[in-house]
Amino acid sequence: MKILMTIAIGLVVCLAVAANYSVAAPQAQTQAAPVPLPAGLSDLNAMTFGCPRAGLNAAARQAAKVPSQGTYQFSYFKIISDTHHAAYEVHFKSNYEGEPELRYCVEMYCQQGWDPNTTKTTVTMMSTQRAGVKTHGVACGGHEPTARGRTK
Repeated sequence: MKILMTIAIGLVVCLAVAANYSVAAPQAQTQAAPVPLPAGLSDLNAMTFGCPRAGLNAAARQAAKVPSQGTYQFSYFKIISDTHHAAYEVHFKSNYEGEPELRYCVEMYCQQGWDPNTTKTTVTMMSTQRAGVKTHGVACGGHEPTARGRTK
């Protein structure tokens, strides 16, 4: 009888522990589950207008053509002009030591109803801050200064 009673108590304790463990386990999994993040760059995409996004893409296409021992990655963006004559400065930096930073000026005509597939986009390499490299005196989004002299 003592053996039967010991087995019965052992069985009850095992069932109680198993029931408690099976209830606690799903709660622990639910609490530890991370909140899923949105896929891709959807937050950035929602906050970026079409014209700057097209400017970034145009500069990235140019940077992808540059031979490199490393990999160039996006590092800087500045809106120079956000009018319908838009201008953006975009930089890319290599992860390979010694490769120059790529600095582009992207100019495009953006107006209401513009189409990024047909809009003329100009991508110009800017100075890389090395000796002897110039941008022909024109800053990104700027125009050649007009010659003003004294009239006689």
